[in-house]
Amino acid sequence: MDNIQPRRQLLEIWRSAAEYTMRDRKWRWGGQREANSITDAEQLLCFLRPATGITVLRVELPDDTAEDVLQSLRPFGDSVQVPRTLVLALEQYLEKYTASDGSPLFGGGSYCVPLDPNDQLTEAQHDTHILLSYASSVSLCLSALGFLDVYANAPTTKGQWRNRVIDIRERTSTRLTAALVGMLRGFTINTLEPDSREGRTLIEHLNQEKVAQRRIIEHFNERMRSVRSRLSEARMGVARAEELDNPNLLFEVGWTWGIASDAPKIVLDVPGTEIGVQQDGVALSAPYLYHTLVALDSIDQLISERTRVLGLLNPQQERLANNLDTRRNLVQLYYSRLARFDPTGGGRWPVEDLPWVTPDGVESDYFSLLICAVLIRDLRDRSGTEDTVRRVEPLLGELANRVRITRRHLRDDPAVAMHSPGLLNALDGSEKLGPTMALRIPDFAPLLLKRSTQLASLTGNAEVRDRMLGLSTEIWNHLTRRQISDPDARGLWDNPARLFGRPAEEAVKPSWSFTASVVDALVTSADTLVRRQTRAPILSSTATAMVSEAEYLLNQQMMTTPSLNSGLQSSLMEIRDSLQRARDLIEDQPSTAIALCVAAVTQLDKNALARQDVAGQGL
Repeated sequence: MDNIQPRRQLLEIWRSAAEYTMRDRKWRWGGQREANSITDAEQLLCFLRPATGITVLRVELPDDTAEDVLQSLRPFGDSVQVPRTLVLALEQYLEKYTASDGSPLFGGGSYCVPLDPNDQLTEAQHDTHILLSYASSVSLCLSALGFLDVYANAPTTKGQWRNRVIDIRERTSTRLTAALVGMLRGFTINTLEPDSREGRTLIEHLNQEKVAQRRIIEHFNERMRSVRSRLSEARMGVARAEELDNPNLLFEVGWTWGIASDAPKIVLDVPGTEIGVQQDGVALSAPYLYHTLVALDSIDQLISERTRVLGLLNPQQERLANNLDTRRNLVQLYYSRLARFDPTGGGRWPVEDLPWVTPDGVESDYFSLLICAVLIRDLRDRSGTEDTVRRVEPLLGELANRVRITRRHLRDDPAVAMHSPGLLNALDGSEKLGPTMALRIPDFAPLLLKRSTQLASLTGNAEVRDRMLGLSTEIWNHLTRRQISDPDARGLWDNPARLFGRPAEEAVKPSWSFTASVVDALVTSADTLVRRQTRAPILSSTATAMVSEAEYLLNQQMMTTPSLNSGLQSSLMEIRDSLQRARDLIEDQPSTAIALCVAAVTQLDKNALARQDVAGQGL
């Protein structure tokens, strides 16, 4: 099996993506879907996400661009032309998705499909702002802002071109503000009557040990007390559910698929901040798991250390970001406690009962993966226990098995539908503008890859980490077999027919959404592979003992070696310096400390043998 090598694999994707994208010195938009605000953002993110997320792949400073990066992006030109090409593409994107009055546009366009394939979506539905566009714009704008800030001050960025770059930067910032406002208006709180169909479904899935319903409600109130009490902090852009304080009601929080139908407009409090017209909401005011995770991931970048250190946000955006961060914390806490709901204190968790069932009665392994993803995020942010990591680990392996990533698929296997055509997610509320809209979600495999590598970074157990990285490798091998083989888009995604034996359905154009998901998973893998593992106490203990033993042997030889023997004294001084370095590394790099000790002791033993030979000859 091929191990995951993020740098090499990202460069291979760049090479394929650049060759497909740049034709006759013009940027080619679109792929399996017609160009829209989401897939176009994802096409740009395939380049900008690694270039701004992995230092060795940066391209905004021509003199610092690595040679292998330039080779992969050769269709864009030389080291000076590569960043210029990306800037011009970003400019095209901003022009295409900005209305004549200056309002940023976040319509889903061809990204959405009719729930009934015999229907046809209306123009109003194509133009309806959806959360995926807000989230992809947040990711794109944050990547672009950092890129533009550095590029604007590069030696090759001068005169009118520099002024143009600065203007693009301002327009990117305006789009970011509008996207943040849209995400705030997509957050929703939904109350559930215990005796309603949704309430009964939620209670049944939480009640793994079959205890009395009243006990489930009491434990729910206890577990969610901190979430319920803090929801008053999430007022901006949200319709307040007055009945939320009723302890006899259940509730759910998260993001809906667009602007919630009851979401009020947001008044920006910084003079000069203009984002244009805020659309009225039509989306059902209830959380969708898929859209909730998408929102959480984009907020991650919003509050990241990179965003803070580079100062990418203006005061208005910082206020909006703080409001979104409050929602992120509450949503992660809510679903983390829901996933581990256990009124008896020793039973099975709901997340362990595959597949996950949503309150509206829909069940899917994809929902189980989404819940695991939110739980992993919460474990990362709250320093989860090793026991929790060990209980989540087998779930990811089982999910990979159930959807035929690590197992051979059968003839007419229904599990294949998770990959092709993917989960069909109805967008309730869209029927106000025409036929009911839906989304096709086929990215189970890259999402599982991302979460398995994330979980590997959370454990201090080497065996668990190795198993998770091993699973990641299996998922990667699955993904490589789904790459497009047609020369025009070779090396991009997604062509599931190649893996599942449907030649008549083979894709010849890239899915930028799927490819961007793979790129995002590889960026996460890069972070995991270079991150320091939790220290193993046995290694530090061994290193300490070895340093002590080596210093004892060194001191013996230093005492018995004549000071006039400058060669041997010099050798002993080098060994002393090496052992001092080993002592300094005992806590942070115990394996390196052990290796230094082995080298030092080996040299000391050679010195001792040499002295014995000299003494023997003297006799």
